[in-house]
Amino acid sequence: MAVVAPFVLLWGEIFTRILLPQNVDSRMNIFKSDSVIGFTYKPNAKTYEKGREYNALYQINSLGLRDREYGPKENGIFRVLLVGDSFSASHGLPIEDSLSRQLERSLQTVVNLEEMPVKIEVINAAHGGYSPYNYWKAYRRWKSLFKPDVVIVGLSPDDYDCKNEYSQYLIEGGVTLAVYKNGREPKRREKSSIRKLRKWLSWNSESYILMRNYLYYNDLVGRISLWMSAKGEERNTQLQQYEVPQPESMKMAWTKTFSYLQKLQKETAADGVTLIVAPLPLKLEIDPEQYRKDLASSGLKPQQIDIDQPLKEISAFCEEENIPVLDPREAIRKRHAEVPCYFVYDGHWIVEGIRVATASLVRQWRDRGLPPWDTSMLYEAGR
Repeated sequence: MAVVAPFVLLWGEIFTRILLPQNVDSRMNIFKSDSVIGFTYKPNAKTYEKGREYNALYQINSLGLRDREYGPKENGIFRVLLVGDSFSASHGLPIEDSLSRQLERSLQTVVNLEEMPVKIEVINAAHGGYSPYNYWKAYRRWKSLFKPDVVIVGLSPDDYDCKNEYSQYLIEGGVTLAVYKNGREPKRREKSSIRKLRKWLSWNSESYILMRNYLYYNDLVGRISLWMSAKGEERNTQLQQYEVPQPESMKMAWTKTFSYLQKLQKETAADGVTLIVAPLPLKLEIDPEQYRKDLASSGLKPQQIDIDQPLKEISAFCEEENIPVLDPREAIRKRHAEVPCYFVYDGHWIVEGIRVATASLVRQWRDRGLPPWDTSMLYEAGR
């Protein structure tokens, strides 16, 4: 066994990399706890987010944002604060191709064509792992420093989960050692040999990632786990935000999500800042093949799924709260039918997907007369 096992494992790794390639985990040990948001990046940190399809530099500025440095806000500068999760942070892409940079360039192009004396700055306050709770806190954290004119929320269908609300993070050397609620003693994760081995494999072995993902997402394994844990309900939750009718747990989750967006809306309105919500589509909402695969693995039937259900929930809330919604889905679907807009082995969008999305967002932004194109701004600019 000692002689044969290494050859079997090596064969499995070669087989996986050739026929079933996977994305290994990145060593993103650049985090820092934050008393307001919960966590952010370490100031001036640097690392690479590596995967089969990308090797993106993460260069963090002196404030702990994946962005350039910013000075005081001067006259003629129009600032947009971007908050969101890994889609908004632009997972797997260099900052030059990110949502914040492409949105900034698209907005600046339009104001230049209209000869408006405005310099656009889009500040990237997005972070992978953030939820609407963090979006609200991020605005509180950065508003006095950047004085934004607009806050835009990149809201994905996965943003219904706010279980990290009011969590604090024990982070040392960029590594998260414990997550705990206020007032509780943090319990450090034990540095066991098995855990170290799993981490090393997740960074280096595609066959390990394949097995891990299979066990995590496989419907049969999920049902067995439910049976073994003696839970009374066998439910696959991979696509629960798309289920119709909505499960009670999803209704409660959306209620909590919208409660934090409501807090954000009240605070931005009180500060005279415009809040915009941009529902960002997951790959399964755009790519028919991805939808087919996810539906098959979920064990659900097509009539149990409404691919636009999260968008309906978000749109209904925003209409009630009078929050502008800019939806890039139609443009992305049309373009993705011609050329890919998402990574092949990863669910996030690529440069072309962001380019199409930002063009659509800015067009809707301008057509709706949102700042800097609102009447008061045009009057101040002498137009």
